[in-house]
Amino acid sequence: MATMVIVSDAVVQLLRSHGFTGWSLYDVAVRDKQGQLVPGHHGLAITGRCGNIDWASGIEVPRIRPTGIFPVWKGLFFDPDSWDGSDFFMPAERVGHKLVVEEVKKAFERAKIRNVEFTRLDQFERSWKL
Repeated sequence: MATMVIVSDAVVQLLRSHGFTGWSLYDVAVRDKQGQLVPGHHGLAITGRCGNIDWASGIEVPRIRPTGIFPVWKGLFFDPDSWDGSDFFMPAERVGHKLVVEEVKKAFERAKIRNVEFTRLDQFERSWKL
């Protein structure tokens, strides 16, 4: 599932100042509750790519839920040779995962950018097995 990513001018400045690669911008119209245009926002497109996700990989881990113990599969894997080296990238199959290098995460944290969540690829969990 693809989701739109909207970023502020401050985030764009951060990305540019660090020279991060694998992204571009597109125009968006952000409006407040009264319908007034809120300037200073952009759509973020991820242009960097890696190969398809290897859904057959993952480490099975039991998770306790209110209705019992159920397995999850940990880890999001792709062939590292398929990665174009961009700082922002997505799998070729475009399943909606947006991936970044550690330097991007650290830059966001230092700049105290809010409303973003990072999950290490080895900590990613899914509830289905192929």
